[in-house]
Amino acid sequence: MRQWKKRAGAMLLSMAMVLGPAVVAAGAEKTITVNPMTLNINGQDVTPTKSNGAQAEVFAYDGATYVPLRYLSELLGLNVEWDKNDPTTAKLTGDVTLPAAGGDGTYTGTAAGFGGEVKAVITVVNGKITACTLEGAKETPGIGGAALETLKAQVEAAGSAEIDGVSGATVTSNAVKAAVAAALDQAKGAGAAAVKMKPGTYTAYAESYRARDGLHVTVEVSETEIKSITVDKKNTSDTPTILQAAIDKLIPRMLQHQSVSIDAITGATASSNAIKMATATALEEALKAGGSDPSAIRSFQVVPEKKGGQETIDTEVLVIGMGGSGTTAAMSAVESGLQVLAIDKAGKYGGTSSITSEGLFVNPPKFQAEHNNGKDYTDADVMYKAWVEYDEGDGKEEIIHRMIYESGQVLDWLVYEHGFQFAEPLRGFTPSDVYDTKYQWLPNDIMYNKDAIGSYFDGIYEDYTALGGKYMLETEGYALLTDAKGNVTGAKARDLVNGTEYTINAKAVVIACGGYAGNPELVEEMLEETYFPIKGQWKQVGSLQNDGKMFEAALDIGAGTYNNSMAPEVHNSGTATWLTADPRFGQHFVEGKVGEVLGRPAWWTEADLPANLGWSANSLAVDKTGKRFAAETGVSFLDPWIAGPNYYSIWSQAQLDDIAKNGLKVENFGPSPAFLGSGYQIPGGVPVPQVDKVMEAAEEAGIVVKADTIEALATKLGMDPATLSKTVKDYNGYCDTGVDKEFGKDAALLEKVEGGPYYCVIMASYCYDTCGGLNINERLEVLRDKDESVIEGLYAVGTSSMGVLFTEKKPYVTYGGANNGWGMVSGYLCGKEIAEKLGK
Repeated sequence: MRQWKKRAGAMLLSMAMVLGPAVVAAGAEKTITVNPMTLNINGQDVTPTKSNGAQAEVFAYDGATYVPLRYLSELLGLNVEWDKNDPTTAKLTGDVTLPAAGGDGTYTGTAAGFGGEVKAVITVVNGKITACTLEGAKETPGIGGAALETLKAQVEAAGSAEIDGVSGATVTSNAVKAAVAAALDQAKGAGAAAVKMKPGTYTAYAESYRARDGLHVTVEVSETEIKSITVDKKNTSDTPTILQAAIDKLIPRMLQHQSVSIDAITGATASSNAIKMATATALEEALKAGGSDPSAIRSFQVVPEKKGGQETIDTEVLVIGMGGSGTTAAMSAVESGLQVLAIDKAGKYGGTSSITSEGLFVNPPKFQAEHNNGKDYTDADVMYKAWVEYDEGDGKEEIIHRMIYESGQVLDWLVYEHGFQFAEPLRGFTPSDVYDTKYQWLPNDIMYNKDAIGSYFDGIYEDYTALGGKYMLETEGYALLTDAKGNVTGAKARDLVNGTEYTINAKAVVIACGGYAGNPELVEEMLEETYFPIKGQWKQVGSLQNDGKMFEAALDIGAGTYNNSMAPEVHNSGTATWLTADPRFGQHFVEGKVGEVLGRPAWWTEADLPANLGWSANSLAVDKTGKRFAAETGVSFLDPWIAGPNYYSIWSQAQLDDIAKNGLKVENFGPSPAFLGSGYQIPGGVPVPQVDKVMEAAEEAGIVVKADTIEALATKLGMDPATLSKTVKDYNGYCDTGVDKEFGKDAALLEKVEGGPYYCVIMASYCYDTCGGLNINERLEVLRDKDESVIEGLYAVGTSSMGVLFTEKKPYVTYGGANNGWGMVSGYLCGKEIAEKLGK
């Protein structure tokens, strides 16, 4: 029987005990609660037993837990010495002797998942897993996070790590397999098999952000080590600046630790995970070629330990978040002579602003002088009045005034002092948007311009550091420091790579972290259905790292919110999960076309039919009550949010049979097909003979529901059958008469839903971020919830405070680029306000 020994001086004991509460009886009597004891010693789970073989116990009494020290010392092979003059102290000496590894018991394994660590705790009896608990707090909600329960059931059913996994949650599935396998290795008292690879280069592919257009990765290996990892940056649709962040930061760590179980780079999660998955596949091929046992891959799945530690930093201004608002705040402050530190949890700067299309600015004087003979592009007074009227008095007029009348100077500052480039302004998205205030990034003849936008942020950070500004990426702020009066004096942060905890003292702290759409629990808690059905789980597109940690930190010290129940900013819709990568369905390239957003050869697939049905203007769409909520002409762009996080597109078998034979009657152009799925719509009039197979696959994936009757469909969807039945009947009546009495949809787009069975495509409203945020005054200072007094030392810019511009009664404005414009304008103004406050 093998034994492990470690010196007592280096011993770290951490006990995990399951205790019931101490029960207080009548009078002074108290009950002692006894429970089994488990230990984790230097990372090894141990189940201590008594001389009779039963599990050792601890007991709770009067709120304290007691452990038998003499027993513990004997278990570990230590001597216990007591000093009679100091009875409260015991001295343990000798070598720690752990019980033999392996056998029945509870074991823990970890692996890197989609967003962070996945932990598997398994119970092994007679060499088989009888119970499994999975933890993955950072897995994507609704995808990897939702898959954990299914994966747990698979592990328990298989009794091993040999499971199928969950389609659409590949990274999480692989992490669970690796974590369970690592735990089983402990149970067997053995590690991974010896590594012997055939030296050479191996290339593998992995899906990344866009299905079927992921990453090709080439791995060079020796007999025992990874020598290099190279990514094909040309033949992929991954955003160049995001992919480069993953290449620059992730690959060196993988080589250093000889592991694919490295945390993904925040802000570049999809690219990071694709690199790791492709590398793992290449290593498996190299191991097989070298004659290694398949389990040898686990030698490359070791999760590196984080060193931790504490560090204190002093600065005048701390900016938390380095997107558009944080960047301009930091730059503006450092230009004013302040000592500035900016931090961001992502592995790159620029945030959401660097992947947007435009920003809102009004009448930049220098820009107008160069491009418009010095004339104003728009009537600022008329726009200000219209904006205030749109808000119905709910927006803060003094802040809206600053946004409109001071934004022009900010665009001039960006262009003429820091090298940003914008096209001449355009108008917004609706006929009522008559203001030339939408400034698109150059080049603006294409949407795959993110390299250029990234270079603008590179330039401003060169300017920033040249003036002494400092920044730290992959550093997450999570709490605020306050003095006895409740004023902010700094923040707590942590290094996501090495675990270092920072105490950052500052005279001013700027929250520039975006909204909190990346935190489903917070969204559910904060959004109230005062005007619209906005509660629930919203899908997100864009910067998924916007999880609201600093928003919560501000609430924790008494900050107030403003228009926090405003609907999120929604410009897209689609299915919650996608079949795009399903190899059962074709990949059809469109000759001479490139994707509008991607700049890659355009292609479409039948696998995206469910979403194309949900986008179609000739469809019938209802909300969760079974009622129509808008003319279906806007469900793929401006209108999906009206129904809330989801809407439901109703189709009949007769309609689908016609699509199989004749194709879609309406071709779906616009942002949703361009940004989501394959990046290109299914062409109109092209037969889709695999309709039934696609709908069957979609039903299996949970994005389509099928029933023989409309009433049965309603029951499956949790709707009132009578309500949905009436909606369909009324809609079919409009189709007969050619008059949509509810929303006035064009008669050419009215198509009857009849001839069952019937189908519902469950569509999701994809938001960029939340819109409501912290309450601020015109100086960008955060206000208290209790009395709206200023929390000295705390500021909020960008989406973190954007609610002050709007109303909860209406959606985000359609002028174009209001979010990005507010971000850069509010950040610039904030830096100047802080400088004035601090006497600079």
